[in-house]
Amino acid sequence: MRLHKLAIIILALYSAGCQRPTQPLRVHPENPRYFLYQNRPAILVGSTEHYGAVLNLDFDFFPYFEELQKYGLNLTRTFTGVYCEHPEAFNITMNTLAPDSGKLICPWARSDVPGYYNGGNKFDLTRWDEAYFTRLRDFITQAGRRGVIVELVLFCTYYGDEQWNLSPLNSINNINHIGSEGRDAVLTLQDSALTKVQEEMVRKIVTELNGFDNLYYEICNEPYFESVTDEWQRHIAQVIKETERELPKKHLIARNIANNAARIEDPDPNVDIFNFHYAASAAVDWNYFLNKPIGDDETGFAGTHDEPYRLEGWNFFLSGGALYDHLDYSFTVQHENGTYKFPDSQPGGGGSALREQFKNMKTFVEGLDFIHMKPAQSVLKGGVPENLAGRLMADSGRVYAGYFYRKSDQVQNISLRWTGRITAPESGEYIFYPFTDDGVRLWIDGKLLVDDWTSHAPKENSGRVFMTAGKTVDFRMDYFQGAGGAVADLFWQGPGLEKGEIAQQYFPQKEGGGGLLLEWFDDTELQNFKAKTVVKNISFNGSLDLFFLSSKATEKLSPVLDVPAGRYRVEWVNPLTGTIEKMKSIRHDGGDLKLDAPEFDVDVALRVKSEK
Repeated sequence: MRLHKLAIIILALYSAGCQRPTQPLRVHPENPRYFLYQNRPAILVGSTEHYGAVLNLDFDFFPYFEELQKYGLNLTRTFTGVYCEHPEAFNITMNTLAPDSGKLICPWARSDVPGYYNGGNKFDLTRWDEAYFTRLRDFITQAGRRGVIVELVLFCTYYGDEQWNLSPLNSINNINHIGSEGRDAVLTLQDSALTKVQEEMVRKIVTELNGFDNLYYEICNEPYFESVTDEWQRHIAQVIKETERELPKKHLIARNIANNAARIEDPDPNVDIFNFHYAASAAVDWNYFLNKPIGDDETGFAGTHDEPYRLEGWNFFLSGGALYDHLDYSFTVQHENGTYKFPDSQPGGGGSALREQFKNMKTFVEGLDFIHMKPAQSVLKGGVPENLAGRLMADSGRVYAGYFYRKSDQVQNISLRWTGRITAPESGEYIFYPFTDDGVRLWIDGKLLVDDWTSHAPKENSGRVFMTAGKTVDFRMDYFQGAGGAVADLFWQGPGLEKGEIAQQYFPQKEGGGGLLLEWFDDTELQNFKAKTVVKNISFNGSLDLFFLSSKATEKLSPVLDVPAGRYRVEWVNPLTGTIEKMKSIRHDGGDLKLDAPEFDVDVALRVKSEK
């Protein structure tokens, strides 16, 4: 008996020693447009808090990961701490990327010299903060235990002095007198001392985290704003590659390309993943030839409703995308389980209902042999009404997957005008804060308070005017949206009023009730009038559906697919619930196959599999 037990122990030890080392997330060897993780084909789907989970010491990431695991989500995105935000930045309430005074942790240790911009001591860029690296490793460990991949974003564009004033790389915040040339120089190669610090940080992080499998690096968040150079981004990618050359594991590198979509003309050979924000299907279509994963790793500026983000995700995956990460504002400090009830003014959405919808999407795609599928719009021969759009992927003769959804009217190159009247509750000075991406002009009582008719990232302007209690005056706000993100909100502050949304009661209409006339123009200069409606206040977040379009698909969907002869199982799936709404098996003689969809309000998915 003892000899038998000893033999079992020796065999177990031998087997353990012969196990192959695990590999980090990598591109799939058979289809490098997707991923391989733990020896299985993978797509990545996430619902991420606002990137402060590591750098904000108040954020407890344990319940956050439990919530992701609950819905089978397998991606999160987080920043390193080189960049953080002011609590009111981008009109975000309970912003996890805006830690309270003394609660920012980053790669560098604090010195004994007071004077950091947000309270506490300045940073010493020659010393590492080991507590930071302990927290970072713990974050990735807890993610891995729950099957979650971490996209670690090394740097971020400094959109304005507000963000730059909070950075440890700013000379006002470190004792090393590094970073004195201003934010326009920080993500370039023009300041050699600063570049050296950045290189050392990247090498330290990459070395510390080399043992993890559930990890990849993104060079810089939204480098297409401000003054981030291509040369600098390529340099950082090269530093990652060179550092890992002598290390056991090699991790993927991602580069953030653009909002919406863009053609990648000169790809960096060191980059493995190309990410977009608020991505359209064109981001995949235009870059499919690269034969690399295309990602949509930030959503937002389409309102707080679930529908735009569900449509964005399904459309992206059924176009051939490999990863989708939603920016979920229901995760905050003290609400790490995703229960924060965010205001309507938040620049994006989130919540448990939406995470359930992402689970349905992920389950649908993972149920396909997506490694052997590719976009197949040419297979779709007709039967899609004008008010709907459709995407189709296929492995011809074996499996077909489609997604059909109600179109949104184009929100690129449009303009909007809100007009009406406004009444002040008390006499005094009022400050109006339009928050827009892109241009805005605001008049109160015929006085131009704000004039910023330029293309720009989400930005808050302000204008002041004296108003008399009970006196109703003319109101007008013009806005244009060029390309990329789209948002237009208006807030005010005055006697007895904290900064906030203007209630409908302060916009009296001549005909009674409250609200503003909203006019929509099919150009950026308010010339080509298209439609008008009455709204209660100013809150536009990327979608015209809420104002102008029907919520119903008014025409019957009967797509026609060109498929070979055979026997097929046809299933229509409700993306909202994940349930199969209609199913049947058919025998087809080859050629055009007409399929009748069930009735639906917004979107529907189609799965056709061979029954050979």
